[in-house]
This record gives sequence, C-alpha cells and structure tokens, in this order.
Amino acid sequence: MNIIILSLATDLSLTNNSEYQEFIFHFEEFSRCHYNSEGYSQATESVQAYRYILLERLLDTQILAAAEQMEMAISHLESAIREPYIRVNPQILLLNQGIFQLEETQLKIIESLESMLEHHRSAKILQN
Repeated sequence: MNIIILSLATDLSLTNNSEYQEFIFHFEEFSRCHYNSEGYSQATESVQAYRYILLERLLDTQILAAAEQMEMAISHLESAIREPYIRVNPQILLLNQGIFQLEETQLKIIESLESMLEHHRSAKILQN
C-alpha cells in the first residue's frame, strides 16, 4: 500500500484533491497506530507464553495433585462402602454421588487445560 501511495504522490490531480489528502492523512495515522501496535502484539505473545507456562505449572503441581488426592479419597470411600451398615446410609449415598460428580468436573477441568495447552503448542509450531 505504501508503495502505491508513494507512486501516486506525483499525480498532481490527486495531490490537489482535498479528499485524497484527507485519505493520506488518515491512512498515515492508521499506519502509525498499526506499526506501534506491533509492540503490543509482541507483548501479547509474551503474555500468552507466560500464561502457557503458568497453566502448565498449575496443571502439573496443583490440579493433578488434587486429582490424585481425590482418587485416593474415592478409593477409601469405596472401601468404606463395602461395609453393609455404611452402604445403606442415605448421606453416604449422597456423598458418593457428589464425589463422582466432583470427579467428573475435575476431569473436565484437566481436559480443558490440556486442550488449551495443546492448542498453544500447535499454534507455536505453526508460527515457527
């Protein structure tokens, strides 16, 4: 675009046209804003990289650790439910159902984070 605009600068019929001069003024403003925004896009890329690192660490240290603890809790609850007097307790039944829903939610969180991380990895590969 800049090459075309520069080549048209020698055309006197355009340079004397006030609308074309306004176009040039606004296009130059647009260009300056656009070029200045490249720094913003670089900053955004850096932020995305940091988010990726933070999400990966969060997934590794907190979310997976919580999931492991939940699995251990479920195994102990399942062991407790083997006792006939515990198995018939209505609150234990509700607790068991709630734990399974919580486990499903935890799995969806892990899958969502893994999907986000995989999307970020794919985007990085495509950029390179």
